[in-house]
Amino acid sequence: MELKKGFIKSQELTQQIEENIKDLAINTDKYKQTEFFKNYLNTVSKFYNYSLFNQLLILRQNPDAERVAGFRIWKGLNRYVKKGEHGIRILAPRFKKLKDLETNKEDNKLTGFLSVAVFDIKQTDGEQLPNISIDILGSDYKQFLGTLKDFCISKDIKINFKDIGVNGVYGYCKNKDITISDTKSINNQFLTLIHETAHSLINHSSKTELTKQQKEIQAEGVAYCVSKHFNLENKSIDYLALYDADYKKILENLTVISKTSKEIIKYLEDKMEVKKWILNK
Repeated sequence: MELKKGFIKSQELTQQIEENIKDLAINTDKYKQTEFFKNYLNTVSKFYNYSLFNQLLILRQNPDAERVAGFRIWKGLNRYVKKGEHGIRILAPRFKKLKDLETNKEDNKLTGFLSVAVFDIKQTDGEQLPNISIDILGSDYKQFLGTLKDFCISKDIKINFKDIGVNGVYGYCKNKDITISDTKSINNQFLTLIHETAHSLINHSSKTELTKQQKEIQAEGVAYCVSKHFNLENKSIDYLALYDADYKKILENLTVISKTSKEIIKYLEDKMEVKKWILNK
């Protein structure tokens, strides 16, 4: 790995960031058209979004559960429940056709709940499912992580590193409070902190006019530009594709992504002596 040697002028940095955003937009569009990604979306669409109550039931019975589905869903995905496995009990709504006394029309009405069994993927065998991972390995960006923590302190942003304990969650931000999973690699923590710092800098907690998709495009766009500038691997294309981002939607956020990325890059370059870091690699 080799970083860009020497600092670049502010105008050149802005141009470089904007070019990177356009590359991100183009490659996200291309990735969404691949057969792998289409197959992945087709697969995950078969998994239900369980209610909070059922999620708690699943967590209580199997804290390590990752992907949960019923027997028939697994069979349809060419996977089969292993012999001797015990199902995770959740509650499924029960509907019955009843006549409305006012309109005299029949409609499905919720009449109660049934206890049903679901199984985690680790309780099954069979055909491999398509998987998208945004994990990044390595620990050589430890100095970057430390300097970005200093940047957050200078902005009155509080950071907490801990085992979040929720599958698939790398970090989250609430106003000026950021929590990062400490079970991930150092490089992954650095990338996640860039993303969550962007959420805080852009003040996403108060921007109710923005959709969840817009906020994630802006935050991950910043993570992409900063990591790209310092030659750190990232999975931003995968991440943004999962949020159904495309070329137009990404470029609509170019200004805020560019401004926020530039602020973080300049701080890291000014404070950590990137030239010296290169020589020590």
